[in-house]
Amino acid sequence: MSKKKKKHDKETENRQQKHEDVKETNEVSIEELQKQNEELAKKLDECLRAYAKCENDKKLLKKETDAMIDYAYEKFAKDLLPVVDSLELAITHAKSLENKEEAFDKLVEGVELTLKKMLDTFKNHGIEPVEHDEFNPELHQAVQHVSSEEHEEGAIVDIYQKGYKLKGKLIRPSMVTINKKN
Repeated sequence: MSKKKKKHDKETENRQQKHEDVKETNEVSIEELQKQNEELAKKLDECLRAYAKCENDKKLLKKETDAMIDYAYEKFAKDLLPVVDSLELAITHAKSLENKEEAFDKLVEGVELTLKKMLDTFKNHGIEPVEHDEFNPELHQAVQHVSSEEHEEGAIVDIYQKGYKLKGKLIRPSMVTINKKN
């Protein structure tokens, strides 16, 4: 054989060997890819199940939270019912009295006791009136300025409407008149 022929046969043999190696590598790669694909499918299934569980937990938590809020309203409403009973009783009792002056005095007394009950109920639920020691723009709304020699500059002179806090958070500012000297 000639050198060219030997060289050609050698190259052909090398190409065939490379082709077989590539084919073998492709077969291994396909099997490997199928295994990886199965693993990914399992992981995707696990992820989808975890996501579904999270969504279900979120719905359950919302339902439980709504139920707790409803229970809180129910408890507050039940605590206010004696206040309503007291008001109704005061009105009925005042109407039954012949002496209107005595009826008025009894009605005022009943309303005062009812107000005390209401404020106690508020306190039990964390609702407390705003303090009025000195003007604080975070707690008070100045609706009017007056000039008074009896009070310090910026002092609260009169309270139009009390403010209230719920567990330390302002839910309504006090409406006040403050002193402003000219």
